[in-house]
Amino acid sequence: MPIPLPSPTSIERYSRLSVDSLRLQALARLYERRLTLENLIQALEDYEESRRECVAECVDISGFARKYS
Repeated sequence: MPIPLPSPTSIERYSRLSVDSLRLQALARLYERRLTLENLIQALEDYEESRRECVAECVDISGFARKYS
């Protein structure tokens, strides 16, 4: 059920509409930030995954060094 607004000529109506507009704008900015953060998190996760795939496996070379030293 919608909340009735004061008469169209009243300052209270203008004030309410103005506050509602500010709230909607703030909410829209928050959603934009959330989307940006989600994209950043995904990019960082993808980067970490790609780094894990590119890391060479460690090999023990101590035996090799002793044999040929």
